[in-house]
Amino acid sequence: MEQKQIAITAPTSTLASFVNATQVTVSDDSVIIQFAYVRPNTTTGQLVSEIVLSPKHAIEFSKALDTTIKQHFTRHLGTEGD
Repeated sequence: MEQKQIAITAPTSTLASFVNATQVTVSDDSVIIQFAYVRPNTTTGQLVSEIVLSPKHAIEFSKALDTTIKQHFTRHLGTEGD
């Protein structure tokens, strides 16, 4: 399959968010990833973002995330990738 170059722009109002908790829910037709921030020393948190992926895109995302993290930490920390 041929990969196409896609130009993506982010609105200037886009802000990065810190999260320290995730939940993944899977059904036959979707994978939902929820990102939340849970306050230290409390049992309360706030949903920051929710992403819904098709199973195919979730698998591609998982592979890309795994590869990218292994390359980064192998290169910067000198550890061996699995």
